[in-house]
Amino acid sequence: MMGKLTIYGSSLCPDTHSALQLLYEKKIAYEFKNISGELVNLKEFLHVRDTDERFAAIRTGGRIGIPCFVTDQGSVFLDISEIIK
Repeated sequence: MMGKLTIYGSSLCPDTHSALQLLYEKKIAYEFKNISGELVNLKEFLHVRDTDERFAAIRTGGRIGIPCFVTDQGSVFLDISEIIK
């Protein structure tokens, strides 16, 4: 495994729910940061989203970009399949 995994998502987002369920089933430990529940989590996520070029199409498309997976090494993933492989 890649070390500590942080997931930015929302309790209001079906994609976030699906990702968390899959991680639970695969027994992958993570810290969930609910961006719709805590402003500090939203600010952290916006910093990642607004400074990482992988989010360029998401930003220009008016999408949010969650769930977002960040490792303790700073690697950012937008696709859960990259985490569970």
